[in-house]
Parts: sequence; structure tokens; C-alpha cells
Amino acid sequence: MWKFKASKYKNAAAKIPKKEEWITDISACNLNSSCGNHIEASAAYMVFNTDLSGGGTLGVLPLNAKGRFGGENLTSIQAHSDFVTDFNFSHFDDYLLATCSQDSTAKIWHLPADGVSGTLCNPACILTHEDKQIENVLWNPNAENVLALSLDVKVKIFDVLKQTSCLELADHGDLVQSFSWNGDGSQMVTSARDKAIRIFDVRAKKLQQSADGHQSNKDSRVLWLGDKDQILSTGFNMIRQREVYLWDTRNFNRPIKSLSFDSSTGILMPFFDSDTAMIFIAGKGDTSIRYLELTDKDPYLVENSVETVEQLKGLTLVPKRALDVMKCEVNRLLVLGQHSIIPVPYIVPRKSYRDFNADLYPDTFSGVPTVTCDQWLNGETKAPTLVSLDPSRKSKLLLRRRFGLESGEGEVSEQIPSEKKSADEFQSSRVSGSETQTNASTKQSSDTSIKESQKVSLDDGSESFGTMRSSHLPSDAASMTEKPISSDGDTAKQKPAKILAALRQSKFRHLQGSPMHKSLNIENVRNLSKSIPGESDFFHANRAFCAIPLGGAGGLIAILSTENRGRLPDTGSPALQNGSSVTDFVFDPFDDHRLVVGCDDAKIRIWNIPKGGLTETTDNASGFLRGHTEKIYFVRFHPHAADVLASGSYDMTVRLWDLQSQQERIKLIGHTDTIFCFSWSQDGKKCATSCKDGQIRIYDPRSSVQPVSTGAGLEGSRGGRLVWTCDDQILIATGFDKSSVREVVAFDPRSLSSPLYKIDLDTSPSILVPYYDADSSTLFLTGRGDSTVKAYEVAQDHPHLFSLSDFKADSLHQALSFLPKTEIDVRKVEFARALRLTANSIEPVSFKVPRTKMEFFQDDLFPDTRVTWKSTLSSAQWFQGENKTQIKISLKPDDMKSLSEAPAEMPKQQKYQSFEVYKTTYKTDEQKKEELLSAMNTKLCLNDGPLPQDLTEGVDPDEWDD
Repeated sequence: MWKFKASKYKNAAAKIPKKEEWITDISACNLNSSCGNHIEASAAYMVFNTDLSGGGTLGVLPLNAKGRFGGENLTSIQAHSDFVTDFNFSHFDDYLLATCSQDSTAKIWHLPADGVSGTLCNPACILTHEDKQIENVLWNPNAENVLALSLDVKVKIFDVLKQTSCLELADHGDLVQSFSWNGDGSQMVTSARDKAIRIFDVRAKKLQQSADGHQSNKDSRVLWLGDKDQILSTGFNMIRQREVYLWDTRNFNRPIKSLSFDSSTGILMPFFDSDTAMIFIAGKGDTSIRYLELTDKDPYLVENSVETVEQLKGLTLVPKRALDVMKCEVNRLLVLGQHSIIPVPYIVPRKSYRDFNADLYPDTFSGVPTVTCDQWLNGETKAPTLVSLDPSRKSKLLLRRRFGLESGEGEVSEQIPSEKKSADEFQSSRVSGSETQTNASTKQSSDTSIKESQKVSLDDGSESFGTMRSSHLPSDAASMTEKPISSDGDTAKQKPAKILAALRQSKFRHLQGSPMHKSLNIENVRNLSKSIPGESDFFHANRAFCAIPLGGAGGLIAILSTENRGRLPDTGSPALQNGSSVTDFVFDPFDDHRLVVGCDDAKIRIWNIPKGGLTETTDNASGFLRGHTEKIYFVRFHPHAADVLASGSYDMTVRLWDLQSQQERIKLIGHTDTIFCFSWSQDGKKCATSCKDGQIRIYDPRSSVQPVSTGAGLEGSRGGRLVWTCDDQILIATGFDKSSVREVVAFDPRSLSSPLYKIDLDTSPSILVPYYDADSSTLFLTGRGDSTVKAYEVAQDHPHLFSLSDFKADSLHQALSFLPKTEIDVRKVEFARALRLTANSIEPVSFKVPRTKMEFFQDDLFPDTRVTWKSTLSSAQWFQGENKTQIKISLKPDDMKSLSEAPAEMPKQQKYQSFEVYKTTYKTDEQKKEELLSAMNTKLCLNDGPLPQDLTEGVDPDEWDD
């Protein structure tokens, strides 16, 4: 009669909310196939796959979010350069996320406690970079900072705090498709494409048991059912029917229960709640969720209900601490659809929901680790700690935020009695040492690797992950701390530290890039060249002209006046005919009418453009520079000295020319392969090159033709760029890694032994072209064929590159060319302006900072600027060794007052009284009662005087006779 035993959860049913309660307008309809579930949830956030950026971007929203989140409304994590195959939240920290990807990397992310805004780009750490794509990632359920990854035929176990691999399980015959920990985290079950299911003693790296699983080599899943000796597996049989097996680990030869379903192609994803023994199964692409109940005896799996939802792409189970227990919600699923996320709560019907139904909620996992990683590796195993969900016993279940600390450090109680401590007291944070680390990291940056430079030294001496981008992750550099104890043992009074304390706040964090009015566009641009090398900037502009390479023979470069806006004639534009294919070109920064062009015939042509522009196509160059023996690779003008030009060639030399005499003056040697790029330092004394041999070389050309320092640069061989920043203290390199992922790397030019910091962006064939605005210390990056301009603030403190807001255009562009500071409009708080070349137009783009007091000159944003459009030296002076700094001028208009001189604002009237004011005016009920009685007594007191009517004037008695 076991099958007729009553279950408290038998009548649990899904209550699908109205569409107003859904999350809609997200984009997940074109997800790649992977071994992950495509959506995960903690008690604070939900994270899910999107089809943006090739699947490398994850959407992230608060757990209880609802409404439309399309386009820019969706906050995201730019996690990887390729599709994110799996991700998982820590069991002990609702803000700690692990991700893995087809780009063969695994990363750890700290999500901010006060909500995500914009796009997160910088991980807390890059845990590993493998030679195979990583399929699955899963935290240990009992030991802190233990993470398992599956790739190819093995499973690796990592100590996340130390960022090292400590164990490896390699006894698999084919690709590992799924794995799962048991309840105490000591064993693991895996399924592989060789159709076998294996059980391992993880710490002993020993294969304990193995059995033949599902007969099809299609995708399969395994799930260890908590602390039970049972395992659930899903897969396909020989005729491709989906099936579910239940295994007993004490008799692992064959399953004790099997269920067959339909012949759909989506793998069944299983989920198990150990508190209620409820099992949920749904397949990718299905429109139904099956709810089964696990029993201890035959039939073992009892199917209770099937709920119909929209076609799902992924599914996850929400942690118990996030459930609404006063509505008898025993479980909640999140369904990822093509364009929506649907919360599906399972509710047990009861007559009354006023009281806590303790029979439905046994003590559940508390989220407190029982052992550290080191203890776990040494063989310690402890039962998980449990906590009650009764709201009356504890005031609030706080979300944990541990910052990678070891067990016992920075502890925050999950439940805090309201009469003892408030939640606000536990939200106060301490500075994690990011400010004190700045000086240390600057001094040691040349001697430390990237991984070491991404670590942060905590006050207690332990190490945690490096801080994420502080401007949009305001609490990542802080960790929980207890209040100081006074000498008498009492807690010292201390205000909670501000959550943004000691973190970098950029004035340009929320810069806004926007196209200017269409009337300023140059339209009908035709016949753009498709043969210009990718190493060329492709497009250059100054205050007077734009230079655009045209397709066809003869090496044509169209010269367009920036004043002639509107539609160009269909017959084309006048051009410079070079007679050979153009490889690179650049305008003279001190002469708007001079253009220098490098060609593949090893000649450099000098063109002087007439004052009114070209009226017809011409082949009459004003000069030639001959000296290279192979085709020209690049040409670059000196930033300070007039008539000084640098050129690089396939002959592996860099030559410096004096355009006054049109003679070669210096030839730099020492390269062993193709030179990718060349960059002058900001002071004009040195220069740097990046080479295909993977080396960055720095030259002092007037003292030696050999490099003065050399160091390892970017690993990729597809080109790159260099730019000097921060008064020549930081050298930025853009290019590719060995996996063809675009990256941005910061170097110390004084010591190139190792990078200071590195950011992996995305996978794209175009080289990122940098532009550095020295006044704002802003680095703009974009490539040919991109639609986004990325922006970073460059600083000398770690991590040196701080993400700013990106500019996303409506269409793809070929290049951007930034204009001098004379072209910006400071009245509109515009700090940079560029011309954007698309397939058929040239559009001005303005970069501004939103401010409220625009009637004042924002002197905090606009320091005195360098006059980059005037030379400080002649070529002869520079070659003789002279140096002069550029003069600076103020951009402040005469009729504007500086913001620093603006009158102080009157304090705004508070909408609500502060607590301090409220305490002075607060009255208890007894005080209010006394005041009311006193007022009543005052009004009702006895008065011996005459009544009012007695004081009125009457009439004489004889008047009554009338």
C-alpha cells in the first residue's frame, strides 16, 4: 500500500503568473547548443544566456525583476569572447558567479550588492585558460572556494582562492557531458559521450564505480539526489526516445527505475529539491515541465503533474531562501523562453496562509560552508548546516557576501534577530586595501604576472580576488567586517562606512556618445577601397579635410572638405592618384593641407592640398621619399616637431625623415619580423614598435638605432596598435591573443618584463584602433566593421583600465577620426568629437558628459589643453637633440563663469525628516494622550462669568405690547 501513502506535496501545483509579472523583450532565441542550463539564480540575481555578441554576453537581472528589458534596458556581463557554455552561482555567496566558455577560459565574477548598471566587463579573476573548450562549471556544495570544471575527457578541481588546479579526474573515454557532486561534496558522478556513468572519490582521484548508461551517445545529464544514495540520469535510448534512469549507488549495476518519454530532440534537464523530494524535469525546446516525487520504495518516481509553459530554452531552481514561505511556496522555477523569463512558483494549497506552515518547510541548507578548501583537500567532511525558514524565529534571511574569504573570516550571520542587530549594521563595509594596494602594485607591477596583479591584499592578510571595475561595481573592493570592540567589551559606536568609500569614481564614467544632426553629415560616399591593409587606420580627418581611400587602380584617395556637407555628386569626388596601391596615409598635425601617403612601391608621397580643396583628380605629388626596399607599412608624424616623419616597411626597418630636406636622417633596426605599428611618446623623445615576433621595442632614436628596452608583447600574429598614455607612464597595446580574442593590455614602458593588466574583449577580425584624449585620460577603441566605440579611463593605479560607457551606433562603421580640441563645444560639455566613416556617409559624433549646471564652464572636466595643432620645434632642432613641451591654453569662453566659482546651492528641503530630527519631535502614545486630555480640560474648564446671552441688549417691556 506504499503507493497510496499521502504526501504533503502531492497537490503542489504551479501558479504561472500573468504576463505583467514576466520579464519580456530579452533575446535568447538563437542560443547555441551546450551542456549548460542557460539560466541560473541565486537569492539576489538571475543570470542567463543571450544571443548577443555571439553568445559571449550574459544577461543579469535582480531575482524579483519584472517588465520589459529589451535593448539598452538589459544589464549584462560581457563575460567571454565566445559562447558561454555554463555558469553557476556559489552556494555560499549570492553574488559570486563562475562562468566558462567555448573560448577555453573560466572566470569568476563578483556582482555588486546594490544592483548592476550598464555592462560588467572586468572579472574578479580569470581562473584558467585551457587548450580545450570548457563545458561545465559547478561549485562544491559543502567546501568553500572549491570549483569543478569539465573539459574534453577530464574534470578539473580548482582552489578558487589560490587560482590553482588541485585535482584532476581523467578516467573518461570521451567528452564529459555532465557531472554532479553528492550532498557532502566528497564524491562526484559523471556522464560522458562513451555512454558510461562513473562515480569518483574526488579527493582520492579514484574511480569507484562505473555502469553503462543511456544507449545513445547524444547529450546526457546526471544529478546526485542530495545526501541520498541515489542518482538521476537523463538521456536517449537506441531509438532516440528520451528516458530517465534512477540509480542506487549501493547496487550500481543497473537502474532501479526507468521512465521513457517522447522522441523530442532536447535533452531533459533534471532538478531536485532535497527538502521536499520534488523532482522537476523539462527538455530544451519543450513546452511542458514535469513534476515528480521521489519515494523510498517502489515505484520510486511518482509523476504528480505536468505544467504547460512557453517553449523553453533553459530552466533553473531558485534557492529556498528566496521563496515566499507565507504563501506556501515550496519551490520556484525560472523558465528561460525565446524572449521572456517566466517565474513558475509551486504552491501547496492550504485553507489559511496567515501562519507559517512548518510541516512544509523542514530546516534547509543555511549557505554556510562547513570546511575550507584546504580542510576539504585534507579529507575533512562535515554535514551541511541547516537553518529554519520560519519568519517569526528570525527577522530576515540576509544574502551572503563573502568576497572569497576563508571560512570564519568576515562571517555574516544568515539570520539576525531584530531586537539585537539591524540589517544596516551588517551592510557596513571596510576598505579592502585597494587604496593602499595602489602604491604597492605600481612599484611591483614590473615584477609580477597578470594573475598576481589581479589579486587584492585584504586587511587580515589573506588574499582575495582583484576588484572589478569600481565605477559600476561600487562594493567589490570592500569586505564585511565586524565593528571594533572598545576596551570595556562593548561594541564601539561607529557609522557604517559608505559603500563607495576608497573606490575610484571617474567624472567621465557616464560619458554619452551621440551622432550630431544629419544636416552635418556628408552623404553618398561611394566606392570605398576594400584593399587597404587592416593595419591602416583607413580614414583620417582634420579641421579642413577628410581623406578616404577609394577602390580601383591607381591608389586613389578622395579629399573632401569638411565644410561641404550634404550629398556628394554621383559622379564621384576629386582624388589624389598615387599610381600604386595605398598602404597607409596621415595628415600633418601642424598643416591641414599636407597629406603623406605610403604605397606598396616602397615610396612615400607628399601631397599639398590647395586651400580651397581639390577641383579635379591629380597625380602631381609635391615630393617623394625613397629609401625603403619593400612596401610601406605605416607613416606617422612627430607630435611636437614639424617636418619629422616616421615610416615602417616590410624591410623590417623604421626610418625617420626630415621633410624640409626630404632626406632620411635615422634608420632604426633590431626587428626580426614584420613591424605591426609605431607610436611616438607623448613628449616626443621616444617611440615604440610592436612586431610580429611578439616583441615590443622602445627606442630613443636620437641616442641609439637599437632598442633601449624590449619585452614580450601580444601573443597573436594578426596585427596590433600601441599608444602612450598618462604622460608616458603607461603604454597601451591592442591586438589579439593566441586564440584570436581581441585584447587590451597595459604595460609599464620603463620595464616590459610583464603586463600590468589585460582585458579580453571579443572575437573579431578587425584590429582595435586606439585614440587617447590626454585631457580626460580617456582611451577610445574601435575597429573596422564595428558598431561600438569602447571607452576606458587610463590611470596609474591598478587595474589601470577603468571601463566607461560605450557608444553604440545604429550601423557598422569603417573608422573614426578624432578632431582637435578646437572643434569641441565646451558649452555643451563636449570633451571630444570625431568623424565616423560608414559605408556611404561621414557622420560627426559628439562625446559629452551629462551635467546639470551647463551655464557654467566645467573647469573640473576641461583642464588647460595642449596645443597639438602647433609645432614646438623645427625638424633641425629636434634632430639636434632639443626638446620643448607643448604650450597649454584654456578652453574657457570669456563670457562663461567657471563651475568652481558658482555660488553655493541652498540645501534642498528634505522630503522626509531625518532620524535625528525625528527623535527630537517624537512623542509616545502616553505623551500624546496627556496633551489631548490637557487640551480638553482647558476647553471644558468652569467659567463664573455671565453667559453670552446675558450680555446681549434686550427690549423694553412696553415694546411687547405692540
